[in-house]
Amino acid sequence: MSRRAGVIVKSTATLLYLITLYLLLFHFSIEGVELFVTLLISYVFIGLSLVGLLVSKQTVPLWFSWIGALVSLVVFGYSIEGYLTIKLCLGVAFLMTASMTLRWPRNLISDGIAIAVLTMFQRTSSLFGETLLVKTPPHIDVSAEVALIAVFSATAVVVSLVQLLSERLSEAEQTVSHLDVTIDRLSQFNQDLQRYARMADEEAITKERNRISREIHDISGYIFTNLIALMDAAISMGGKNPEALMELHLAARAQAKEGLQETRRALRELRASDSHRDRGIAAIFKIKTVFERVTGITVNIETGNMPPHFNDEIDMAIYRVVQEALTNAMRHGRAKTINVQFWIVQNTLELCVQDDGVGAKEIAKGIGLSGMEERVGHLGGIIRAANAPEGGFRLVVKIPLHPSLVPTVSQGTGVPVEGKDGN
Repeated sequence: MSRRAGVIVKSTATLLYLITLYLLLFHFSIEGVELFVTLLISYVFIGLSLVGLLVSKQTVPLWFSWIGALVSLVVFGYSIEGYLTIKLCLGVAFLMTASMTLRWPRNLISDGIAIAVLTMFQRTSSLFGETLLVKTPPHIDVSAEVALIAVFSATAVVVSLVQLLSERLSEAEQTVSHLDVTIDRLSQFNQDLQRYARMADEEAITKERNRISREIHDISGYIFTNLIALMDAAISMGGKNPEALMELHLAARAQAKEGLQETRRALRELRASDSHRDRGIAAIFKIKTVFERVTGITVNIETGNMPPHFNDEIDMAIYRVVQEALTNAMRHGRAKTINVQFWIVQNTLELCVQDDGVGAKEIAKGIGLSGMEERVGHLGGIIRAANAPEGGFRLVVKIPLHPSLVPTVSQGTGVPVEGKDGN
């Protein structure tokens, strides 16, 4: 049961229990020491049993408390057989406490058993006859007795249903909390996976560049060493042997030509390795592939008239913005589809990321949004984030571009240079 509902039930049960004390002291005539002692012991046992129901965490003490309260109620009711008001208060307090502490459907079943027992022992003098406590069987109105049982039944059903709803609500809250933790972990895993994929590519490219650099070093060292040796030999001849000098010159030329060819080949490999690095649109689509595979969320990308890439600074900025926007759409927006659009208008790159999620009740600038603003602001751009009128969340980024980075076609007809969607 929720904390608020539990407090209400406990307070009501305590109030009813105290009302019975008031009725016993001021509205009930106690005749005889035996009756007084019986009422006192039964009343105390009922209170202790109710407290036991509230504080017991294990099954055995809980059921012992329930049996103790029921037996005490039977004894107490036997002693004041005709006073239905006191029975009503104590019975309702007992049923409310039992329904709150026992889980569904055990609370409803136990309440039904308790009501049946209390009903059976409602007319104890008729069953057992005259006793020391009850010498003259009191007259009990049948309609009042039926009303008492009806109130007991209604109390048991209502509080048991409230307990059931509270249990379902608690389970739903735990499920939501678990899902939030799962989404956060999935989001972190997605970011780590993207980071690992990018680092793996960069590491492979770095290794290849280092290999080519070593090769260029070895080529240049070998060629220049040979050239120096040939030049030293030519100098040492002093022009005395023209034919031998000519052979040295031809050998030096051949070495230089071979070195030039090898260097050009290595430089071509170096340029090729650099071109294999994902940049611009290629890097964005790599994010899309990893993100969709990990989260199952559909990402649609329209590149418009955007060129394959800009410079490293702008490429990294839009890469990080898209990465953070996708993560936020999954973590906070619970989106199923995310649309990413690029377009260049009047020397300005416009990036729009919109999802179909739940939107945001309040837009708080956390680390992610602040980091995006810093990156984009460093390039002279701006960011606008708000709930979309048609639903979901929308992030708009505008970055000014140098004219040399703007495709010529974007200044004319506006026909896209690249393919519209790389799906």
